[in-house]
Amino acid sequence: MGGATMRIVGGLIGCMIAFVMFPMVLDGADDIKTDAQTDVLYSSTSGSTTDDVVLTEDLYEDSVNSVSSITSTNGSDTPTAQTYTSATDTLTVAGLAATGTRNLTIAYSADPLSGYTGLSSMVNFGPLIIFLGIIVASVSALWSGVNDFRKG
Repeated sequence: MGGATMRIVGGLIGCMIAFVMFPMVLDGADDIKTDAQTDVLYSSTSGSTTDDVVLTEDLYEDSVNSVSSITSTNGSDTPTAQTYTSATDTLTVAGLAATGTRNLTIAYSADPLSGYTGLSSMVNFGPLIIFLGIIVASVSALWSGVNDFRKG
């Protein structure tokens, strides 16, 4: 009887741990997939309010949403990320003064796994595999404990 009770309690605790820890495992996977990167790049405009700058790393998911901030040494600028070309790592920055020079400080998330084919997909599915493994083990312990109670 005592072993059955312990398996049921262990199964319930395992399920609770799985649901509590899953968000933290997802955050960890996201940390593996992204690196914080900051580039300081020179820009000069003459008659245009946009400029193309080449980033030193691939932008995460090839999306301008991965750019967290852009600051400029030119006080007349209000820089924003407009478009990104992944083939050349070129970011088009809009909101610049029509004429002038500046240093742009661009903070963005880079993709450190881009050079490893398939690793990013493995990192995406890793948390799910861990979660399902804990749930299967917990349900198995619960099932075993309930069956022992039914047998007497």
